[in-house]
Amino acid sequence: MAWYNVTGKENDKSLYQERVIDRCLFCGQHKEIKTTMTIYFSEFETNTGPICKGCYSANAKTAQTS
Repeated sequence: MAWYNVTGKENDKSLYQERVIDRCLFCGQHKEIKTTMTIYFSEFETNTGPICKGCYSANAKTAQTS
């Protein structure tokens, strides 16, 4: 396939990554996992675990432009 004949699907994540279903750290439901996050309760108390796509987008910080 030549560079001028691309379909846009060559780098699609569905081609090289499997869906991971696990228990979400935030909502506790078994859903597709986006990433792993760490919650800091204090300097010595942390909780690390997977987070689903819905909770990730709900808890993500948005960039503020001035």
